[in-house]
Amino acid sequence: MKITPPAPDAVEMLRLPARAGIYACSEESARALFHAGPNAGFNAYRIDLNLALDETKLHHVLSRALHFPEWYGHNWDALADCLTDMSWNEADGYVILMQRAEVFANADPAGFSTLLGILRDTVAFWRDQGQSFWVLFIGDIPELGRLEVHT
Repeated sequence: MKITPPAPDAVEMLRLPARAGIYACSEESARALFHAGPNAGFNAYRIDLNLALDETKLHHVLSRALHFPEWYGHNWDALADCLTDMSWNEADGYVILMQRAEVFANADPAGFSTLLGILRDTVAFWRDQGQSFWVLFIGDIPELGRLEVHT
């Protein structure tokens, strides 16, 4: 991936918990926000869901990409617990970039819906803590609003 300097306003936008959420976006916007994450003091993760063909594989992909602790239970409750307790990877905020989510969405629509629900709850949890938690899906995800950053 080509290194792209962060958009001037991307760092400031990331720092606003009220703006944080789950969005679909273009590769360009995702890249700008992903690279702005460390400049905002955030941990930034890029997750390729190409291998997430079912719930079990999704949990494996997420646990590796997010560096979950050994006690991670590879189920929905454990995912919710880990995403709301990032004590092993503390930061001022978080940016998670999801690519090829359509693979999991098509393979397991109910699981994808559950994942989106957990991510929404996670964003709300961190917002209540005064921190930003961003999840960016590259591409068109009908269930999500779009976010574009002009670089």
